Amino acid sequence: MSTRSLIVVFDGLRPDMVTPALMPNLHAFQLAHCRFPRSRCVFPSETRVNAASLVTGCHAGRHGVVGNQFHAAAVFADRWIRTSERADLQAADAVFAGGLISVPSLGERLSAAGRTLAVVSTGSTGSGWLLHHRAEALRQLRWSAHGPAHSTPVDAWTEIAQRFGLPPAAGTPQTARIDHATTVLLEHVLPVVDPDVAIIWFTDPDYTYHYRGIGSVEAMAALQGVDAAFGRVVDAWRRAPNHDRRAIFVVSDHGHITNRERIDLLGAMTAGGFSVDKRASGDADLGLVPGSASAVLLRRRDDGLGRAVVDWLAGQPWCGALFSNGPDETAGAIPGTFNRTLLGLDSARAADLLFTLAHDDAPGNGGWPGGGLHDSDLPPAGGNHGGLHPREMSNMLVAGGAGLRTQFVSPGPAGIIDVMPTVLHLLGLPAAGCDGRVLGEALVDGAMAPHDTRRLAMTAGRHAHHIVVSHAGATRYVDGGGRG
Repeated sequence: MSTRSLIVVFDGLRPDMVTPALMPNLHAFQLAHCRFPRSRCVFPSETRVNAASLVTGCHAGRHGVVGNQFHAAAVFADRWIRTSERADLQAADAVFAGGLISVPSLGERLSAAGRTLAVVSTGSTGSGWLLHHRAEALRQLRWSAHGPAHSTPVDAWTEIAQRFGLPPAAGTPQTARIDHATTVLLEHVLPVVDPDVAIIWFTDPDYTYHYRGIGSVEAMAALQGVDAAFGRVVDAWRRAPNHDRRAIFVVSDHGHITNRERIDLLGAMTAGGFSVDKRASGDADLGLVPGSASAVLLRRRDDGLGRAVVDWLAGQPWCGALFSNGPDETAGAIPGTFNRTLLGLDSARAADLLFTLAHDDAPGNGGWPGGGLHDSDLPPAGGNHGGLHPREMSNMLVAGGAGLRTQFVSPGPAGIIDVMPTVLHLLGLPAAGCDGRVLGEALVDGAMAPHDTRRLAMTAGRHAHHIVVSHAGATRYVDGGGRG
């Protein structure tokens, strides 16, 4: 077996929004091929974390990108690493021993086997870089809609720009830019570069969800626009000869919910009597990275500080689930917390204490269910993600092509970490060393691994919280968690 693959990423797409009316092309494709309704992203349910998971097959604790924003004083003492910015990622890559991504990536694995990866990205400069972070050294293609400074090789950018023009400006929705990138994929990357694996990253619907809301008129237009681009991909795929027809993997990196009330976490913790700032290094006792999933660095190493923070958080009506490091399989070292290893965040780069914000499943923007408290600069009723709401953790995953079943719905858990192992397997390459697994149930001659789901409960004082974890074989997936 040596089946090549195309990975199509819909940034932020909620699976329940793939309807015949909104996304007829993707809806028809999923009905005809292998669908994984229990697929999950990794935690935090953030874009760059999951971009790294897509191309490593690992949870965040293994690959090292532990948040869209995270502290590393050796890189930036006065602020956090902004993973949306390629420059920040490259700065971290130069400082961390072994590099920012601490496990072999898809591009590196393919190159070692004499194969190639090509990336077409309309996402941020950070997202595009993470998908193929060694493209320059490996002399392979990474095309970014942000221009030649973020693309390689530069002469390839020039040739593409001469043939197809410059990418359109960003907008809400991003349809024009996505349509341009689709042309680059279909008329240059696949026929000219002809890589063994290609990835195209559509920045919608995420971009439009964030700034207009998941049920807005603009969001509906974004879904229809990106679906039309996918329709072009499928049409070209069907026209290709059978011997040259790639497997197609459709994946989203996370889901979305609607912003409810904004919580000023720094102000609340300061008012609660804590010495806290947002810097990676400083005189304050605590370093905070706020968000739907918030991270707290305990700069003063004593059990009393950690317990005091957890006890205080447990008394706040906006607090969700709580996690810390620790040797126990389930409980964290700080009483009342889960072990962060349940989240796949067993990494020295992860914060000492993690907590999520409260959420609900009431109707949100446009009537779509799911909402949560937040601490962000996004507009009221804008779309958001990062936490443990099941709708944030739920992601799109569909696969079709040679060697894969048709009209198949998987009964078990799966996730974004399973895409790379399965792509490698289809190429006849080893997939060992990943947290994810080969999706055996999707293979014509394969089978579903034994699977189970567990709900784990924890209390911190009167605060009850939980996490739901599934397994397929040895692979772990986080389904959700929060208060109660």
